[in-house]
Formats: sequence, structure tokens, C-alpha cells
Amino acid sequence: METLKLKKPVMIDGESKTEIAYDLDGLTGADIELASNQLKKKGVTVGAIELDINYHMALFAQAAGIDYEDVKRLGARDCQSAIVAVRGFFMENSEELSDETSSEVLEQK
Repeated sequence: METLKLKKPVMIDGESKTEIAYDLDGLTGADIELASNQLKKKGVTVGAIELDINYHMALFAQAAGIDYEDVKRLGARDCQSAIVAVRGFFMENSEELSDETSSEVLEQK
């Protein structure tokens, strides 16, 4: 569990928040599907998932247990920090997978 410390407080569920706890490691495939489906229902088309800010915002909402609309109300810098956290989490994991795949290919030679 990690915490996003907000530069600008935001109202979530009628309460002013100065930080938001989130757990990217706790996300499941169902959470990923739910985030994607919620965006589709809102008419938001998801592009390349590695770069799509709406997708990262929706995943952050899932990881934090808050609504996507709450993430949209974050100050610009705070929202950017949430996006970077999600992007970094998945890019880090994809680099690890890439390294493992490269090692397996080398071992097979």
C-alpha cells in the first residue's frame, strides 16, 4: 500500500483529503477489465494502454478504491502524479518480463 500526498486537497465522499492510499499490487485482472469497461461506458476510447492517461486514471481509481470522477477532480499535478505511479508500475513490470524473456531466449541457444 502506498500513499499519494496531494499538493491540493480534494473532496472525496464529502471529506477533504490531503492524501490518498492506493495499492497497485492488489489490482487483479477483474480490476483492469472493470476500469476499461467503465471508460467505455463513459464514451472514452482507450488507446495504447501504456500511454493512455484516462486508462491510468481509471486504474488509479481502482487501486485507491475511489471513483474515476474523484481522480478527475484532483489538481493537475496530483493527477499527473497518480498517472505516473500507474504508468511506472506497469512499465517496471513489463521491463522485468522483457528481461526474463530475453534471458530465456539466451538460455535456449
